[in-house]
Amino acid sequence: MRGGRPTLSQHHPGRRRTAGRRAAALLAPALAGSLVLAAATPVLAAPAQTAAGAQQQTYQAGIYFVQLADQPVATDPATAPTPGTRLNTATDAVRDHVRHLKQERDKVLDSVDGVKPLYSYQLLLNGFAAKLTASQANELAGTPGVLSLTRNVMSHPMATTRTATATAAAKAAAGLPAADTADFLGLKKPGGLYSKIPGGIKQAGAGMILGDLDTGIDPSNPSFAPLPAESLAQATVNRKWKGTCDPGQDPAHRVTCNNKVIGAQYFNKSITDPKPDDWPSPLDGESHGSHTASTAAGNANISARVPDSGIADTSISGIAPAARIAAYRICYTDGCGTVDIVAALEKAVADGVDVINYSLGGSNTDQANRPEYLAMLNAARAGVFVSASAGNSGPGTASNGVPWVTTVAASSHSIGYQGTVTLGNGKAYSGVSIAGAGVPSGPLVDAAKAAKSGAKAEDAALCMPDTLDPAKVKGAIVVCARGGNARTDKSAQVKAAGGTGMVLYNTLATDEEIADAHTIPSVHLAKADGEAVKAYADGSGATATLAPARAVKQEAPVVAGFSSSGPDVNSNGDQLKPDITAPGVDVVAAVAPGTPGFTGQQGIMSGTSMSAPHVSGLALLLRQLHPKWTPMEVKSALMTTATTKDSAGKPIKRAGGSVATPLDFGAGHVVPTSAADPGLVYNSTAVDWVAYLCSIGQAPVMSDGSDICARVKKIDPSDLNTPSIAVGDLAGSQTVTRTVTNVAATRGVYTASVQTPAGYKATVSPKTLTVLPGRSATYKVTFTRTSAAFGTWAYGAVNWTDKTHTVRSVVALRAAQVSAPVEAAGKGATGSAALAPKAGYTGTFTTSVNGLYAGTTKTGTLKGAGLLDPTKPSDHTAASTLTVPAGTTLARVAIVSSEFKAGSEVDLWVFGEDGNPVVQPGEGNNEHVDLKPGTYSVFVNQALAPTGSASQRYVLHTWLIGKNGKPTVKATATPASQKVKSAALAKSKVSWKGLKAGQVYLGLVSYGDGKRGIGTTVLTVKP
Repeated sequence: MRGGRPTLSQHHPGRRRTAGRRAAALLAPALAGSLVLAAATPVLAAPAQTAAGAQQQTYQAGIYFVQLADQPVATDPATAPTPGTRLNTATDAVRDHVRHLKQERDKVLDSVDGVKPLYSYQLLLNGFAAKLTASQANELAGTPGVLSLTRNVMSHPMATTRTATATAAAKAAAGLPAADTADFLGLKKPGGLYSKIPGGIKQAGAGMILGDLDTGIDPSNPSFAPLPAESLAQATVNRKWKGTCDPGQDPAHRVTCNNKVIGAQYFNKSITDPKPDDWPSPLDGESHGSHTASTAAGNANISARVPDSGIADTSISGIAPAARIAAYRICYTDGCGTVDIVAALEKAVADGVDVINYSLGGSNTDQANRPEYLAMLNAARAGVFVSASAGNSGPGTASNGVPWVTTVAASSHSIGYQGTVTLGNGKAYSGVSIAGAGVPSGPLVDAAKAAKSGAKAEDAALCMPDTLDPAKVKGAIVVCARGGNARTDKSAQVKAAGGTGMVLYNTLATDEEIADAHTIPSVHLAKADGEAVKAYADGSGATATLAPARAVKQEAPVVAGFSSSGPDVNSNGDQLKPDITAPGVDVVAAVAPGTPGFTGQQGIMSGTSMSAPHVSGLALLLRQLHPKWTPMEVKSALMTTATTKDSAGKPIKRAGGSVATPLDFGAGHVVPTSAADPGLVYNSTAVDWVAYLCSIGQAPVMSDGSDICARVKKIDPSDLNTPSIAVGDLAGSQTVTRTVTNVAATRGVYTASVQTPAGYKATVSPKTLTVLPGRSATYKVTFTRTSAAFGTWAYGAVNWTDKTHTVRSVVALRAAQVSAPVEAAGKGATGSAALAPKAGYTGTFTTSVNGLYAGTTKTGTLKGAGLLDPTKPSDHTAASTLTVPAGTTLARVAIVSSEFKAGSEVDLWVFGEDGNPVVQPGEGNNEHVDLKPGTYSVFVNQALAPTGSASQRYVLHTWLIGKNGKPTVKATATPASQKVKSAALAKSKVSWKGLKAGQVYLGLVSYGDGKRGIGTTVLTVKP
C-alpha cells in the first residue's frame, strides 16, 4: 500500500525519491508528450584507488550504457505498435525514425572526443554502449541529449547443477529414463494441450519462434536437427522472421543454422578479458544455452543418454518441438553484461521472435528501471512474451521481479532417481542417485577424518580440492558434506584420492537432494540420514555398499530448496513474485559436447534456468493457439489456471517438508491444458506499468523535465492489474481493484468465491460478473484484518467460476500496524499540520513529535554552471563535509527550490567515505537525502545558471535529530493518545508557534501502540 511504509525514510540512503533528468524512454502511447523513464540510478561508481592528490572523477572508466533523449522505435508515436499488435520494423516510418536517431546520436558522439560505440540502440531503448575513460564519461554526462550513464554489470545463468567431466563413461546398466516433463505437465494425455493443436505434438509450436538469450547454442545437437518439411509452417515464419545466422569469427567454433535453428548471434562487448571458452561465435561455450533452448523447443523424441550416469536408452523432447529457435549468445565465463543483454533483446525483437527465454538472474534489489528491465518492458509492449528465472538463492531472494515478465520458480517432476547406501550394521538409507553401477561392500570413511597433512579437517569434510589423504581414502566410499564447492567436484576429489564411491549429505534440512552425474557412483542424502551415516562412519570397521540407482515415481511438484522466493523488494510485497512454478529439478536436455563438464549430447541440470524455458515453451504453444493474445494475457492464462496441489492432491511442499506458499510458487504449478481456455484474463499495458513505477518510487519522467507521475492515474502498487493479489502492508483493511477480459467465444456469467486468508475477512463486489466475448468487467475485493499477526503473511484466493472455467487469483496479505505518510508539510510561523495515519488494529494509538528543528544552514554564491568534479570544486560548486553521529534518529541534508532563481538547475550530491555517491540529482531544485551515521562529502552544484544571470546565492540545510535532542521550537501533537479502531484514521494535529520566517524546520512525528513505536512521519514546516 502506497504511503504505508512508515519505518522507512522518504529518501533512503543511496536511492533518490525522483528520477533524475537523465532518463530512459519507455512506452506510454496514451500519454501526450515524450515520456521517458529512468533507466537506472546513474552509476557514479567509486573511482579506482589512486595516489594521494590524484583527481577523483565522478564516473570511473568502464563500459557504460548511454541513454539518449529521443524515443526509440518501439515507443515513438509514429512507429510504436498499437495495443495488441506486434512491432513491425520494416516500414518507411521506422526507417525514417532510425535515420533521425542516428543523426542525433552522431551529434552526441561528435561532441566528445574518442568515443566509439560498441553497440547502438534504437528499437527498445535509444542510446549506445561504449568503453569510456573517466573523462569521457563525465563529459558525456553533461552533454545535451544524454539522459543517463549506467555502468555495465554482470548477470549470471540460473543453473545449479551440471554433469561432471568424465574420464570414462559409466556403464548405463540401469537404463534410467529421462523425465518426460511434457507428459508430467499433461501435454500428452488424452485431451491434453497437444491434442488441441492440429497435427498434435509434431506440429506443437509450428510457426512460432523462440529467442533464447543465453550461452549460445550447438546446432549440431540432435535436438536441433532440421525439421521435416511437413511440420514447418514456413509461410508463418517467413512473414515475421527478419533475422540472420552469424557463423562467428572463430574458424574452430563456427555455427551453421538450419530450418530449426534459424538464427544465431553473439554479443560479447562486455568481455574485456576473454577466457578459453569465450570464443567470438554463437556456438555454446558452456552448454547452458543448448539446455534451455532444447527444453523449450528441442525436437521431439530424441534418443538420450547422460554420460557418467544410468540415464540411457531413453528420449527427450522440448515443450514446443516444432518451434524455431533463434539463439543470442550473451553469457560467457565471467557472466552476461548489461550492454550485451540489451543489444540481444533489441535484436531478438527486431528479428521477430514470439517468446524470449531469459534464464539469467541478478540481485533481488535491482530496481525495476534498469536498462535490461526497460528493454523487456518495451519488448512486452511490442508483443513479445518474456519468461525469466526467479533465481537460485532460496527464500526471500526472488529476482527479475518486474510485472511485465513472467518470473518462474523451480520445482520437481514425477520421476525420482533413487539410490541406497547400506551400512555394515544392516541399516539402509535412500537418497538421490543416477549412478549406473553400484559399489560392493568396502570401507566407509568420513572425509573429515581423512584430511591429508596440512589440510583443515573442516575443508576435508566438504571434500574440497586437494584435502583428502589417498592413504585413508583409497578403495573406500567417502562421506562428504554439501557446501563449499560443486557437488560433482566432491566426487571428483574422492576419485582423485582413490575412492570408489561417495555419500553426499545436506547440511541444511531445507536443501533438496539433486541428481548429479558423478564420475564415481554416489548417493545424495538428506541432512538427518547423512548425519546418521557419518556417525556410523566415525566408528571402527565401518563398511557400506552402494546400490545402482533406480527410477521411482514420486509425488510432485515439490518447490526446490534453491528456488528463490518472495516477497518482492521493489514493491515491498505489493506485487507477488515469483509468478508461477514449473519443472526445474533434474532436467535432461541437450548440451554441447566438449564444453566444461560435458562429454555427450545430453546432460542433466537443475535450477530456475530449467524452469523458465518450460514456461517459454508453453507460451509458444499458447501463442500458436491464440495469436492475438498479448504477453500479459498469456501470463494470466498460465497463472489463473495453475494448481497449488501436488500429484497426490496434497498441498505443494517446499524441499525440507514445509508447505510451500505463494511466496514460493506464485499462483502455483502450471496446468497448461487449462491455460489454453482460461475464460477470463487480466491484462495490463505500458500505461499501467508507468503508474506502477510511479507508485513504487522509481518514477518515470518526461524528457522535458516535467513530472509524469502528476499526469498519470495514481494507483497503489497492489492495484496493478495482475492475475495475483498481494498487499505487503495491509493496515486494518484495503480494497483492491481488478479488471478481467473475456477471451472465450461465448458470454460468461461468473460468480465469485473467496478462500479468505486466515486472520482476515473478505468481501467481493459485485459478486457476479456478466462478460461478453472480448469485453471487460471490473470488480473490487476488500480485505479486513481480524486476527492476523502483524508482519506475517497469510494466503488465500479469489475465484470466479462459470459452468466451464475457474479463474483463480492467489492472494497474499501481510498485516501492518499503521499506514502513514512518510512525509508531511506545514506552513506558517504559527500553525498546525493535520495527520491521518491509518491504524491496523483496535486499541491505543499514540502520537508524539520530536521537533521542530531549524537545523543549520550554509550559504554562499554559485557562479557559472557545469559538471561536478568532487576533488576540484569550481565556482559553480559548493563543498562541505558532514559527520552524522551514532544514535542520530534522522539526519537530512536538503536544498529548497524557493531559495533559488527561476530557470536554474541546482543539484545536491552526497558521497560516502568510500568515495561512492549515495545520491544523484533529482529534477528541479527541491532535493533532500537522509543519511545513516558516518562521514559524508556534500556538494551543491549549479548545473544550469538562472535565467538572465550567471550566479546566485545557495542555501544548504542540515538537520541532525537525536532521541534526546533539544528542538528549536517545541511542537505538540494532539491528541497524544487516542483509542482507534482497526482501519480507522487516527487523526491528529501537530501545532507550533514562534517560527522565524526564512527558515525551514524539521520534526519527526512518531506513532505508537502504547507500548512501542510503530511508525514515523517526517514533518517539514516553512514559515
